[in-house]
Amino acid sequence: MKTKIWLSIAIVLVIALAAGAFWWLRRPQVITFSDDSKVMLLAVQYGKRHTPPTVKAPAASTKAKAPARNGPGSFTTPNDTLVLWVRQQYDSGQNQYHNFQYYVYDKADTACVQTFGRSYANNGRQGNQVVAVQIDAYPRRQGKFVVRVQEQSNGGQEMSDQKFVIANPARGSFTKWTAEPLPATKEDDDLSVTLTKLTFGADTSYNRNQDNADDPANKGVQAAFNVSRNGKPVANWQPVSIETSDATGNHVSGMANSQWQGNDGVTTYQWGLWADEPAWKIKFEFSQQSDFSSQEQWMVQHIPLEPGRQQDFYNYTRNSRTNVVFAETDLNGVHLRIFPAKQFTDMPPNSQPQGGLTIQANSALPEGMRMTLVSLTDDQTNDVGYWDNGTMTSTTGTTTITTYRYALREVSGVTNLNLTIALHTSRFVEFTAKPETAAAAK
Repeated sequence: MKTKIWLSIAIVLVIALAAGAFWWLRRPQVITFSDDSKVMLLAVQYGKRHTPPTVKAPAASTKAKAPARNGPGSFTTPNDTLVLWVRQQYDSGQNQYHNFQYYVYDKADTACVQTFGRSYANNGRQGNQVVAVQIDAYPRRQGKFVVRVQEQSNGGQEMSDQKFVIANPARGSFTKWTAEPLPATKEDDDLSVTLTKLTFGADTSYNRNQDNADDPANKGVQAAFNVSRNGKPVANWQPVSIETSDATGNHVSGMANSQWQGNDGVTTYQWGLWADEPAWKIKFEFSQQSDFSSQEQWMVQHIPLEPGRQQDFYNYTRNSRTNVVFAETDLNGVHLRIFPAKQFTDMPPNSQPQGGLTIQANSALPEGMRMTLVSLTDDQTNDVGYWDNGTMTSTTGTTTITTYRYALREVSGVTNLNLTIALHTSRFVEFTAKPETAAAAK
């Protein structure tokens, strides 16, 4: 009898232990920050259709409801794509700022790429957001990889020590590309670019993880090159965007930071991919920086600087039918309009920006075309400092308007502005190369 009782107890214990182990393995992965903000991994989806999971509301204190299937936040992608659904929870009190960025690492921490939340399933409720994080690049030849999260808030930035461990849903057999030996030369129209060196894991000016200088999030890719136009060396063309891809289907884009030493250019950029691949394809967009032809430029003088609110500056697109145009022309096949500049009346004294300048095009610029402010001066020919406040394209019916906004730093006492802009066409070159590590390059 005692034997049967002990056997029953043992069976119960085994079942309990098995249930506990199952719960431990299936428990949600959670990343917690020092300010008690949390990011919880809710679901991993791979395919073309992406729908927020149905989950329980987190706590009685929150008013946010769990997202329903096929509700807000659902989206499709043209190809099979990996998407992580996460819940972001944080203090959303007054004047509290929070932003989360996601970094995909291989298990050995040799490289990473950055991505962001792209779709909010519960209308982006402050403090309790269910977010889709689209992963376009990850180490697809590995069985598992990890994701770390960085929180940016009023208290600064913090890179998580905890990680999400993700099983690779796309692991399989992939082709391998063959790298070209460097130096290699490619041409587009009248521009010739020679890539002389490609280095992985190079030092950058970025400091995303302040606690670990060797974190791949702080590293970048360095490309050395020289450029010729019509057979003559030039230093006024430089990379402005870079697309990197590999044979497994990964692709990332990055902005370039370039420097010149004579006719030799060096560009450092993020992000690259995993360097254990036999080769990357690197597509560079080269853009002219100066010495534009007269056919590419438009000079406008005596643009009036009128009193106005900062809000008016940002609502130019909405008010496009009622805004008074100061000057307009056709340049390089694009119709451009310039409006009177604004001197902000609702900004504190000695603050910046003090004003704004708006330029509009009657369409999106053709692919490969860019706008550059060649010069901006006041009525005494003094240079006026500015920030590029970005570009916005809006479409109403069959009408498309592209708005370019420039925030003017200091315009106290200025009555009008003189402006020269250029519309010019980029050149594109692509190389298939194997990056060398920074340690090997030294």
